[in-house]
Amino acid sequence: MSDSQSPTNVASGYDPVTFAVILNRFNSIANEMTLTLEHTAWSSTLALARDFSCAIYDAEPRQVAMLDALPVHTTSLHIVLEEIVEEFEGDIADGDVFLCNDPYRGNTHVGDLVTAMPVFLEGELRFWTVTKGHQLDTGAFVPSSVTASSANIYQEGMTIPPVKIRARGEIVADVLSLYLANMRYKDFLKGDLLAQLGSVEKGRDRVVEVCEEYGTDEVIRYVDEIIAYADRRTSAEIEAFPDGTYEGEGWIDSDGFDQVDIPIKVKVEIAGDKVHVDYDGSGPQARGGMNGTHATSQAAGGIPFMYYIDPEIPHNYGCFRHITVHAPKGTICNAEFPASTSAATIVPSDMMHDAINRAMVHAIPDKVAGGGPRCANIPQFSGIDPESGEAWGAMLFNDGGGQGASKGTDGWPLFQTMAGFGGLKSLSVEQIELLYPIFVESMEIEPDSMGHGASIGGPGVRLIVTPRGEEMDCVTYGDGCRNPPHGILGGYPGIGGGQYVEDRDSGKRIFVSSSGNVKIRSGEAWVGVSTGGGGYGNPVDRDPEQVRVDVRNGLYGRDVAEQVYGVALIGAELEVDEARTGELREALDQIERPLVDPQGPGASTWLEENMSDRDEYRLNPL
Repeated sequence: MSDSQSPTNVASGYDPVTFAVILNRFNSIANEMTLTLEHTAWSSTLALARDFSCAIYDAEPRQVAMLDALPVHTTSLHIVLEEIVEEFEGDIADGDVFLCNDPYRGNTHVGDLVTAMPVFLEGELRFWTVTKGHQLDTGAFVPSSVTASSANIYQEGMTIPPVKIRARGEIVADVLSLYLANMRYKDFLKGDLLAQLGSVEKGRDRVVEVCEEYGTDEVIRYVDEIIAYADRRTSAEIEAFPDGTYEGEGWIDSDGFDQVDIPIKVKVEIAGDKVHVDYDGSGPQARGGMNGTHATSQAAGGIPFMYYIDPEIPHNYGCFRHITVHAPKGTICNAEFPASTSAATIVPSDMMHDAINRAMVHAIPDKVAGGGPRCANIPQFSGIDPESGEAWGAMLFNDGGGQGASKGTDGWPLFQTMAGFGGLKSLSVEQIELLYPIFVESMEIEPDSMGHGASIGGPGVRLIVTPRGEEMDCVTYGDGCRNPPHGILGGYPGIGGGQYVEDRDSGKRIFVSSSGNVKIRSGEAWVGVSTGGGGYGNPVDRDPEQVRVDVRNGLYGRDVAEQVYGVALIGAELEVDEARTGELREALDQIERPLVDPQGPGASTWLEENMSDRDEYRLNPL
């Protein structure tokens, strides 16, 4: 245990060693739940990409523990659990498991399926074990569980209010049959559901073991202190932030139909150890599936403060209680029924995070990173396998963008999304080609894709995929191409990137916005170019030796080194010309760089720079 989480910080009346053991036992249970789900799931979305989360709650319910989970899930999971508890008050029994994916009953979006199991001890409900997994299919009008072009919730697929899938240990067969009858890929969906059920049951068994070992009342007493400990430490961290009101604004690429550059506005008020986040002034709810829900707005408003504080603090209810979030109903941040919220976990959620980062750079610049990649170029392919004749589908997380840079640290590549915050995995190329009738022609770092700065954003990726059959469908959903990741404190934005379908015979390319439905036929290729993250700090402050290494590694060229970083490189060995570098940097240092860049919507120039006269552009094709 680190010094910042040392036993000496535990309140009097608690044994520090017992505190540490019980805290880590709950973390290990969450980890075992995660491994159980990962190793038994059927779809690549859960088994390979790990687009799911596991957590433990007490009876109230307050979050006690989660580990290696997705922030958009666990920062809001208590909301849907509260709905389940209220719906079944007086009818919750040992051995029950509940399902819910309803975005208007506390869930994030229809694509995320919640399984929640009560933990009874001595005949009394004391804990909950919960999973949330992103499903490969929801029975939507297109073969995807994220449909930017859905005009209302009914087009998203099957909405499941809180129901029992297991009652006193027995599967409720008619509920299972009803669920599977509405889904594509029934075998995979059944396998994933059983994996989620196995995960919560494994968690239940392990929580019972801990309580039998230490005594239920004693474990609950220490759980109270685990939450109080996180509360005290979060309070101290936030109190160190300067009080004040800070504002930020960003823009969503589109509504899934014909509107572009939809504003996300935020006002952050800090007073003592309390934070209030208000999204008043954001754009009206979208026509398509790019709307947020109550759950995603609460998560998006709270997540940035979880990474501003010491990472050693356990992320539980004690942290969350310091942050309140207001997202007006009827806005893109918190839509009203029956608006579609199909992409809610990523759009507008990712930009809602970054709007806070844009605001907080005024208050705590040392703790804020450059803009994140959001969620463009994560396609879901589907079709009929030419060998088996069976329907198939796969969501690829191999073309995610790069993380924003931070003080003294370059961003990661393949950061994927702000909602996942590094928790998602890319699929191995070999597994993709083994499991699905597609060929991954290339997957490589995209040069000059990152935001430049004293610290550079993580680079983007170029992914090229072709079908092995006659054709395949591609459903994409996302954001951040027209409105690229922002740079801060003199840093540059990322490129934004984009996607297109290329006819290999004619060379004609059909460019598609960050969301849309397209077909890729035999002889064509889908090409996705993801953005790099935003840069941090003025590029002239980057170590010239590191610039030399960047150029040697192919991240950017000599021209960028001179024009942006003021570093002159000479000879085949790329030696730094110190005299010329001094002159270049002196000139560049006279140019004032903005605190946040870009400062307006639609700033990416990637599309104009890459399209030719014979190419075609389609905004949100259906």
